[in-house]
Amino acid sequence: MLPSGRESRVARIVTMDGDLERAVAGQSVTITLEDEIDVSRGDVLACTSSPPGVADQFETTIVWMADEPMLPAARTG
Repeated sequence: MLPSGRESRVARIVTMDGDLERAVAGQSVTITLEDEIDVSRGDVLACTSSPPGVADQFETTIVWMADEPMLPAARTG
C-alpha cells in the first residue's frame, strides 16, 4: 500500500452477488485484506512487483457534484 509501504494480501473480493476470484477495472467490489490495515482516502493498493509510477503531472476527468461551480485553485473547508 502506498504511500505507507505496508504489505498485505487480498483475503476476499466481495460483491453483492458473492465472492470473486478476481476483479477487473470497472467492477464495484469490496477488498478484504488478510491483515487489519486502515486503508483510507489517498492510499493506493498495488502489486509489490510492479508499483505505480510517480509523476508530477497527470490527466484526469473530474465529476463535480456540488451545486456551486468549481473554481480552479479554490480551497474548500
